[in-house]
Amino acid sequence: MKKYLSLVALLFLFCSFLQNSSRNVIVLPEDESITLIFAGDIMGHSPQYKAAYNPKTNIFNYKPCFQYVKKYIENADLAICNLEVPIAGIPYSGYPNFSTPDALLDGLKYAGYDILLTANNHVIDRGKKGLERTIRQIDKRNLLHTGSYIDAIQRDSIYPLIVTVKGLKLAFLNYTYGTNANVITPPNIINYIDSQQIISDIQKADRLGADFKIMVMHWGTEYELQANELQRGLAHFFVSQGINLIIGSHPHVVQDAEILYGKDSLAVPVYYSMGNSLSNQRKLNTDGGIMIKVDINARTKLVSNTSFLPVYVHRGVLNGLYQYYLLPTPDFIKKPTSFPISTTDSISLTYFDKETRSRLSNMKLIH
Repeated sequence: MKKYLSLVALLFLFCSFLQNSSRNVIVLPEDESITLIFAGDIMGHSPQYKAAYNPKTNIFNYKPCFQYVKKYIENADLAICNLEVPIAGIPYSGYPNFSTPDALLDGLKYAGYDILLTANNHVIDRGKKGLERTIRQIDKRNLLHTGSYIDAIQRDSIYPLIVTVKGLKLAFLNYTYGTNANVITPPNIINYIDSQQIISDIQKADRLGADFKIMVMHWGTEYELQANELQRGLAHFFVSQGINLIIGSHPHVVQDAEILYGKDSLAVPVYYSMGNSLSNQRKLNTDGGIMIKVDINARTKLVSNTSFLPVYVHRGVLNGLYQYYLLPTPDFIKKPTSFPISTTDSISLTYFDKETRSRLSNMKLIH
């Protein structure tokens, strides 16, 4: 596993094998504002795919998981999440070496996601076959992805991921601290955190005409509620290199956020960890995450606003179906009768909401 380079040294793919970059262009009506939605870790623990399975039809269905957050996701111009599980085929498995049913991707597309991030520590849980099959299954559904590649030719042809929205070229850069004890098999490539490679990739994004550069990182210490010094140091390094927005994942809890200031005193929002989006983890603070909304002014090419939505992962029965449901906590608090969950789950949801708001009190909340 590669290591972070020292701070002294310091101080995302939509393709068939070779991709036509024009397919990355999303044509929308002219408008001043571009809205992005980011969500955290999409996991694939074995209780999740068991809940998604219907033995009568022999079909997996993840769409119910997203029914209460779909309206927030599909209203964005682009929605992005961290796919932290290989779509490696049968046999399916949970932690520590994941492989989850293809139907998860259908659920994510149903929800409204456009880009899946694949640079994370579980990307090669099932080796070369798992990495390559995941890419092909995502491509099959016409979703974009970034972070892992079949080979160098593929990476060189489509990375950084450039998506044009309302005339604005957005560059997505995605890296991971490592891949656990799993060793990558050539010619596959995963974007590891490497300062010189990152500088080169940022420069390439500039040459490709990127107007706005987004760094999406898989970093930090699991279950720690505050970003560590290495995360903070890397964030400052990215800002110094012209990155406009920094979003993090991996700790499985929501971490703190802040605004850094780059060249010409331009504000750069940094959300160190979004926590879990869809997961079976139930320990304190791991039973949810946030969706981050970012508004970009298409004329000034700057962030005009950021806000967040706490989302609790309810594991239980709603409308007669046992499943993992993503519940926006403000929606529940405003009208709890719309979500008839148990008293215990209600207490957990309320606690998660309160703690998340407190940790991000310096950032705006989506109402």
